[in-house]
Amino acid sequence: MHLMAGPASRRSLGLLGLHSTSQTLCMVLLLVLVMKSLVFGNFAVVNWEPPPPPQLPKYLRCYRCLFETKELGCLLGSDTCLAPRGSSCITLHIKNSSSTDIMVSDCRRKEQMNDCSYTRTSPVFGFWIYSRCCFLDFCNDPHSRAIYNP
Repeated sequence: MHLMAGPASRRSLGLLGLHSTSQTLCMVLLLVLVMKSLVFGNFAVVNWEPPPPPQLPKYLRCYRCLFETKELGCLLGSDTCLAPRGSSCITLHIKNSSSTDIMVSDCRRKEQMNDCSYTRTSPVFGFWIYSRCCFLDFCNDPHSRAIYNP
C-alpha cells in the first residue's frame, strides 16, 4: 500500500524511519489519537493531592469482665464497653506467688490512662497488680490478649 506515488513517498517515509506498512499504520493511528486529544481536550487530569486520612471510629470498643480466670473464663460481668476516641482498653492482672491470675478487663478514658502499664503491690498481702493498655477494638478480649498484652 502506497500513500503517495513517486519519489515523494520514499522520502517522507524514509524521514520518519518507517519502512513497513504496519509501522506506517501505527504512526498514523498515534497521530490521530494525539490530534483528537488536542482538539477535544480529553487529557487525563492527575490529582497530585494525597488522599485524605482514613476516618477513625468515634468509639473504641473493649471487652469488659469484672472477674476472670484463665481456667474458667469470665465469671462476672462479661460485656462490651465503649470509650471515646483516644482512649484505651485495659486488663488488670492480680497475681500472687502461687501464680494465681485473676483478671479485670475494662475501658479507660484518656484522663485515666496514667495507670496503663504499671506493676504495684496490692492492698492484700502477697498479691501484686499488673496493668496493660491497648488501643485497638477488642484488643483486651481473651483471644487477642496474648497478641496485644504479652
